[in-house]
Amino acid sequence: MAAFQSVCQVGDLRVGESRMLNVGGQMVGLFNVDGEFLAVSNECPHAGASLAHGTFEGETVSCRIHHWRFCLRTGRYLDEDKPEFNARSFATRVVNGEVQVSLEPAAR
Repeated sequence: MAAFQSVCQVGDLRVGESRMLNVGGQMVGLFNVDGEFLAVSNECPHAGASLAHGTFEGETVSCRIHHWRFCLRTGRYLDEDKPEFNARSFATRVVNGEVQVSLEPAAR
């Protein structure tokens, strides 16, 4: 079973907002997509820029430097079929009003 860590309260991250967090030494981008919390590795696999500080719409985030696009649900690099550039996605859940992230891969 995945070990989840509380990272914030549900009300701390409004719909359409993102935040960069340190979860067990791993920098994670947490995104509130229409009330659902999705998490991916914060570092763009291409140039290392923060994905949490990128632009996101729906379930897609664009890196702020070169505008590479990633699926927030799976971490998949969307611009080309190059899985070596996928970002890691992480499992999330909400328990008693707390958003929790597991460093285990998301099963989505």
